Amino acid sequence: MKLPEEFKQKMQCLMGQEEYEIFMRELRRKVMIQSLRVNTKKITVAEFLRIFPYELTPVPWCAEGFYLPKGFKASMHPYYYAGLYYLQDPSAMLPVVALAPRPGERILDLCSAPGGKATQIGAATTDRSFLVLNDINPKRTKALLKNVENFGLTNMVVTNNQPQELAAVFSGYFDRVLVDAPCSGEGMFRREPRLMIAWRRDYHPKVCTPIQAELLNYAAQMVAPGGRLVYSTCTFSPEENELQVKNFLARHPDFDLVGIDLAGVSPGRAEWAGDEQLKKTGRIWPHLSRGEGQFAAILVKTTTGTRGEGGRFVHAEPAAASLKPFWDFCAEVGITPPTGRFFQKGDDLLLLPPELPDLSGLNVVRLGLFLGEVRHDQFIPAHPLALALERQQAERQLELAPNGAEVIKYLKGDTLLATEATPPGNGWLLVTTGGFPLGWAKRVGNLVKNYYPPAWRIK
Repeated sequence: MKLPEEFKQKMQCLMGQEEYEIFMRELRRKVMIQSLRVNTKKITVAEFLRIFPYELTPVPWCAEGFYLPKGFKASMHPYYYAGLYYLQDPSAMLPVVALAPRPGERILDLCSAPGGKATQIGAATTDRSFLVLNDINPKRTKALLKNVENFGLTNMVVTNNQPQELAAVFSGYFDRVLVDAPCSGEGMFRREPRLMIAWRRDYHPKVCTPIQAELLNYAAQMVAPGGRLVYSTCTFSPEENELQVKNFLARHPDFDLVGIDLAGVSPGRAEWAGDEQLKKTGRIWPHLSRGEGQFAAILVKTTTGTRGEGGRFVHAEPAAASLKPFWDFCAEVGITPPTGRFFQKGDDLLLLPPELPDLSGLNVVRLGLFLGEVRHDQFIPAHPLALALERQQAERQLELAPNGAEVIKYLKGDTLLATEATPPGNGWLLVTTGGFPLGWAKRVGNLVKNYYPPAWRIK
């Protein structure tokens, strides 16, 4: 791995020769650290460890995080497709641990794609919470949407907006805001060498620093009095880390820096920014912990007052004729119909989050839970509805063993043959593995037609 000379010279100057040599030796080591994070919205950590086929080692700074054994293809296991875990670099779990989301809060993930941190936030909240998951890149919002829907999140809005557009709508609105900012990516050089090319061209620290400052300024506007703003990057550069936080505090005296005290997390390098309080920030180093490079800072808004209200989302309730096919479907499959506000856009039927502000002027990619489509008085269930269901929530279930061949056939999109275990009679079925929902199928005679989404199938 040929690291940029400018990067090496800077780190040598910052660290001193002894630490620099240890750091570089680890950075050049060919190692791929694999880890997962348990979806506690679907399963407890204790139960997951009991059913998972391998023994796992805990990630020190994240109670739901675990290192994976070498050679295990975690992205091919049925539990992954059931949304029981998310594959994530262990260091990337730190920012949401620092954010410390709690049930019932309003939370913004400003730079949310591809969705790892969004799923971590969602797993820590309840359906009474309200999440806004945003990314400015329309292509990346597709990956974001897939990941949060696979995790079974329902209490969210996915948006594709510039930060200033969100700030105009959500002034002082959020209890917690995460800015996992675009950065020079130095902390991921070992894992993704292609980032070194981007570092030389488009993602040099000098390019990223002003973008990060702008994101932080808009994010600060959206934090409610007493709320928490977490800033994070996956780079080593002090200009993007300690110095960025120092400059933010100078611009925003209504924020205080709060310390991070977690196992495996080193204090910030205050000497690199000339401010002792920056030791309160946190860093993960590859030569000091088992992970890649990560930085995080907790900033708390000290002003008092009430949260911004954000208005209320006004919409017309779908006509009873549009909802009847959905009620009929619920009765057929044996699902207790959800309660709440419904929204229809064309053929699409959605269940709105309990709290939903006025979203006028925003580019909304997903609004709550996509239930399915109503076509010619027939309801076609959507995949996110299946993943949002709990175990034993549907009566007509087709259980496929997690270690069997049939579940892999289903995940590949193959048609299955009905067996004695298949619920009798034609109609919709919820396919499960280990009791956890995977998706939909439809029995037609002796065939079980596969409705697993083509874009999600095992290739």
